[in-house]
Amino acid sequence: MYLVDYHIHTKRCRHACGEDREYVEAALRKGLKEMGFADHVPRFYDPPSPDVKVTDRGMDREELDEYIESVFKLRREYPEISIKLGLEVDYVPGWERETEAITTGYPWDYITGSVHFISEWSYGYIASEKERLPEEVYPVYFDRVAQAAESGLFDILAHVDLPKRTFPRLAPEIMAELHQAMAIRLGKADAVIELNTYGIRGSKLGDIGIYPDQGLLRLCRQHGVRVTLGSDAHRPQDVGADFDRAAELLDNVGYREIVVFNKRKAGLVLLR
Repeated sequence: MYLVDYHIHTKRCRHACGEDREYVEAALRKGLKEMGFADHVPRFYDPPSPDVKVTDRGMDREELDEYIESVFKLRREYPEISIKLGLEVDYVPGWERETEAITTGYPWDYITGSVHFISEWSYGYIASEKERLPEEVYPVYFDRVAQAAESGLFDILAHVDLPKRTFPRLAPEIMAELHQAMAIRLGKADAVIELNTYGIRGSKLGDIGIYPDQGLLRLCRQHGVRVTLGSDAHRPQDVGADFDRAAELLDNVGYREIVVFNKRKAGLVLLR
């Protein structure tokens, strides 16, 4: 099976642990064909007021070059696995020019776009929004993910139904309608989404499943959305975690290929 893990963090983001080398060795033990570091970008956006609290999840600016050099060094040391250089970047409307500057100014293999907050509400963390109800969060979140796809700034979209980490899902017919609307927009934008296994192990609600849910993933396939894989590892032992379930989900929905990246060019490989 051709498995890749394109969503691996490092301790530079301040909420992961372990040395870079440990993540590579974990990938080798799991038998992965490719792995990619995609640590959080140094924050380049500012809230409209200094009174607005920001949840910082990125590396410091002075760490960026060292991060890149570390990945290049590991490539040389571990030629038996393809190690890709990625970056996870929040999509924040109004900061597209700054996003483009950092995503085009370095030798990335891919850029992962994510939505961790809704800037009109706060610069905190969407899963911790205490002032909003699920029926307000889900439509706005899905719309913002679709906007990220339509911006053309990103190669991969991360955890596209993240609010389920803490918010109960809406009624099935409402969720299906929201999923359909987003899947149509992602397909028109020629988007690639990740199957992100962090939901299995990273939610206060317990095992909430892979991002995205099977129903959403099925709609994405119907509308031509391509997929890749990511564990969202913040510890070496989480590299490739629960990829057996991810592969089963892909089979159930009918995906036979996954997307791989090299120097921001996408290619397809057979999963089996």
